Amino acid sequence: MGFVVYEEETGRAIKYYRKESVAKSQVTKNNRSIDNAEILRLHLGIGRCLERRWLYCSYVGYEGVLMGMREPERKMWAFCRG
Repeated sequence: MGFVVYEEETGRAIKYYRKESVAKSQVTKNNRSIDNAEILRLHLGIGRCLERRWLYCSYVGYEGVLMGMREPERKMWAFCRG
């Protein structure tokens, strides 16, 4: 079973990874760069950042994202599916 990195707002999949550590590092790297860009934009008085934050979960959990489940429902879905 692998892990899916996806956009927090839209739920659109970005990439599939076999290892959780790689998926987590990609999410951290993306979200950290967005946070740094937000700080710079606020400091310079420029508008909001257009980039989207990423999340990751197991492939089974991502099926719940596609079905529009909220976080507690997705956890139960992933638990029941294996």
